[in-house]
Amino acid sequence: MSSKQPGKQRKAQHNAPLHIKRKRIRSRLRTEDPDLAGVRTVTVRVGDEVEVLRGDFGSPNSAKPDSRGKRLGQARGKSGIRAKIVQVNTGSGTVHVDGVSITTADGKEEPLPIHASNIVVVSLDDTDPLRISRILERAKGGISE
Repeated sequence: MSSKQPGKQRKAQHNAPLHIKRKRIRSRLRTEDPDLAGVRTVTVRVGDEVEVLRGDFGSPNSAKPDSRGKRLGQARGKSGIRAKIVQVNTGSGTVHVDGVSITTADGKEEPLPIHASNIVVVSLDDTDPLRISRILERAKGGISE
């Protein structure tokens, strides 16, 4: 039985093996496909198209580098950057989205890590038919025909 103590929960989350951490990098799924109506979240993968909802890149003004996000007095909007996932960092539980980067002090562009809870998957990468079939099976409630 797992502990109820928050410190032990956080420690178990941090010290979990990578194959368990990978499955915890999940995000909401927003799609118009009626076949996927029963699926709420999916494990994110490289190639999935996502929309950033929170943070400075969740603001509709995020295209302008000088006026980004709520910290600079801008209202947080409903639409953020929409792009594909470039990298999934299993150790830290973050993803790198194409076009979301910051400029470092020495002038280099670095990708900004985003937590999976701050993005919404808009369309799935359909290059893996086994993954799509498993998601469709989950959508039907586990009933295979």
